[in-house]
Amino acid sequence: MVRSWRRPFRLRPVQPPPANPIGPVDPDERVEVSLTLAPRHPFTELEARLDRPMSREEFAASYGADPSAIARVENFARSHQLEVVESSAARRTVRVAGRAADIGSAFGVNLVQQRLADGTEFRAPDREVEIPAELSGIVEGVFGLDTRPVARRRG
Repeated sequence: MVRSWRRPFRLRPVQPPPANPIGPVDPDERVEVSLTLAPRHPFTELEARLDRPMSREEFAASYGADPSAIARVENFARSHQLEVVESSAARRTVRVAGRAADIGSAFGVNLVQQRLADGTEFRAPDREVEIPAELSGIVEGVFGLDTRPVARRRG
């Protein structure tokens, strides 16, 4: 009998190294963020379809972002003086850009320049991002506010 040994994959929370705040980010600095939107249908429905392959187009139509949700996010961005860089229903993302002050205001944070012990500087929000009530249930995540390096080359 052949036994296969598989170790369960576990994500361990990684505590970021301590950083010292340097000061606020220049309010006119251009910042670009990606907003991830909820799928039209829950991904749990995919388990019932495992025996029936689906094309990329079918997947995007069933599990991509709803066009009305994209429109709401785009309207929200424009109402906060943000530029809509790109929208993709298939990828469930809307990329927006604008002044650091406008991005921070839209998501209830202040952006702060920080420095690690090794001298690396990055930008990070001063608190948890707030998803506005008008986008509740539509936006699942906001990515790009924190530019802290997450990978290092070894050796």
